[in-house]
Amino acid sequence: SGTMEAVLALVQKHDRSGDGTLSFGEFASLMRSLDSSGFWTDKNLQATINSTGAARDGDRLHFEALIRGVYAKAGPAATAEYAAVRSDLKQMMDSPEWDDGSYAPLLIRLAWHSSGTFCKADGSGGSNGATMRHALEAGDPENAGLGKARELMDSIKQKYAWLSYSDLWILAAYVAIEHTGGPIIKFTGGRVDAIAEKAVAPGRLPEAEHGLTDGGMKVDSEGRIEGWEKLAAHIKGVFARMGLNDREAVALLCGGHVYGRCHTEHSGYAGAWVENPTMFSNEYAADMIEDKWLAVTHDTIMPDGGQVPEEVRPAPGKRQYIDLSKFEDDDDEEERTALNAPDATDFPPGRYICVTSWCNCRELPDTNSPILGRFVTDQRLSLLCVKVFGTAVRGFADCGGWVSIVASGGTPLFVREGDLDLKALTGRYRTVAKEGAPQFNSPTGDDATGMFNSGDEFDVSEVTLAQNGNQQGSLLGRCTSIEAWVLLYSPRQGLAAEHILKGYNGRPRRPIKSQSGHQMMLVSDMVLLWDEGFRKHLQAYADDEDLLKKDFGDAFKRLTELGCPWSKDNLGECKTSIPGSVAAAHSGCPFLASSAAA
Repeated sequence: SGTMEAVLALVQKHDRSGDGTLSFGEFASLMRSLDSSGFWTDKNLQATINSTGAARDGDRLHFEALIRGVYAKAGPAATAEYAAVRSDLKQMMDSPEWDDGSYAPLLIRLAWHSSGTFCKADGSGGSNGATMRHALEAGDPENAGLGKARELMDSIKQKYAWLSYSDLWILAAYVAIEHTGGPIIKFTGGRVDAIAEKAVAPGRLPEAEHGLTDGGMKVDSEGRIEGWEKLAAHIKGVFARMGLNDREAVALLCGGHVYGRCHTEHSGYAGAWVENPTMFSNEYAADMIEDKWLAVTHDTIMPDGGQVPEEVRPAPGKRQYIDLSKFEDDDDEEERTALNAPDATDFPPGRYICVTSWCNCRELPDTNSPILGRFVTDQRLSLLCVKVFGTAVRGFADCGGWVSIVASGGTPLFVREGDLDLKALTGRYRTVAKEGAPQFNSPTGDDATGMFNSGDEFDVSEVTLAQNGNQQGSLLGRCTSIEAWVLLYSPRQGLAAEHILKGYNGRPRRPIKSQSGHQMMLVSDMVLLWDEGFRKHLQAYADDEDLLKKDFGDAFKRLTELGCPWSKDNLGECKTSIPGSVAAAHSGCPFLASSAAA
């Protein structure tokens, strides 16, 4: 077998100590017996040990960490073990139970904060250790709210006991970034969990108001809060301590703060940085430069005479900025609404594909209706009906909710690929109509026999479009468990039962909270706009999303590998790694040299 578990079982036979360790000599003997190519000299053996962090007291080696590190370094993305972990992470990423319907921002923040404690001067902190598991580091105010992320990872860790928390947290973030349209980051495993004594005390992560005048709201002619220069120096200092430059700092903030939102119960701040905080974009950089921002406190009176909107209202004693765009008239709106609406007959029901970066799915066709979820580029939907609303064309999906096919300004958001695929509509359904989903003996719908109550779930093996009878034009599904046809959708009554799509509405979707569209920036974000050294990079990313995607991927990989044995930033002298030719020749794992040759 070429799996990691097989390798571990093999090495366990040589564990004479019974404590999961090998001596250097035992390791050397094992490697040379498995691979007689001459590669495993003392120098290369020591390089392997150093690159995986497997060293222990004296000359003892923690062989599980050693194997995991070498195996991961030789190509984890291609192994069955890591593929299974990635699959499980993707399955749990989207959830209507969490902010904006996604755990991705939370997992990205977990990796960022577990890595952001690194100190290049002494090599302490960083991702190699997952020391936020311990009370000292978990209690850092900047880590408030991350307990949920660690709890989520516990369930994955229980399933894959061989994987360290240190590696799992970082891998989860990489998967989250990729899942949300961000850069694909190559993962290298081999991090080893550390004891509580290695935990980092609070004070190393960026602070949103560091150096500002205490409690003051004095701003200059450009709206900058007094003391912002000290805050900018603090941000520079945090990244310099890790060995990162200004460009990397701006890339990490522009890419990292496009995700998620702040909560007053955790940080005292409130709101999301961007309109869609679950997808990668350069909106953070572009909006910071292009929009108008106002410094606010909990008690600030807005230009319209009202209070700060609750969605972006900080707790008492906290200061942040909010986007004024929502308080200004849109001069282009009248021009857009004057456009002629497309004929609805141009967009019949059928299979549609999303052709924009993302599109909201709302409870009702009104654009002020609560958002249930979002669909992204290349996602396909079955739209059961399509209607014209003013100058917009909107369709109703089989999984529930309305999406805009053509936006009010005429921009296409979805393109029709063909007629409804009735076979694709089979599967599991959930009754959503308050009055229930009626059951019939035949697909004509003329002979009601019973009813599924709201919330009931059932399986459909066949779907048909009624051609005549009382339910003409309706979709009905054959439920084999009761040997009856069930009303799924009716042009007159609407959706009776929603199609359950894996990863979208496995649980009933609820309106995503805090969707008024207001955006905020921390004062520590705004210094990127005010500081000359930061601003030139901010402008570059506002102008070029592809550049941000590349630089964020590179910077995030470097951040999450700071302090790891294989990192170029590691204090150790040994930088040798196992040649790719050796790994490739033995199914990605050099331990299996002899068995592969056989």
